[in-house]
Amino acid sequence: MSISVKVMFLANFREIVGKKEIVEEVAPDSTLRHILEKLASKYGRDFRQIVDGKTGKISSEFLVSINGQIMRDTSVKLNNDDTLMLSIVASGG
Repeated sequence: MSISVKVMFLANFREIVGKKEIVEEVAPDSTLRHILEKLASKYGRDFRQIVDGKTGKISSEFLVSINGQIMRDTSVKLNNDDTLMLSIVASGG
């Protein structure tokens, strides 16, 4: 049995994937880190940089949210029908 997570892509992630959103099936005990690793192995490139290798948390260069709540902790458990959004942090002045 698995759970479904909708993944929405913004900015360069949308360009890499070629779609605005997808649905990923993951195990019921999956965490944010699990799905990010799955996406990194599937799409490579910028997806591999989302998780900071030193801290294990979401890099400050990226914006990751689950159901509209910004996440930095990759150990957050995913639930069926969660919506995950991936983007880069906008900068400007």
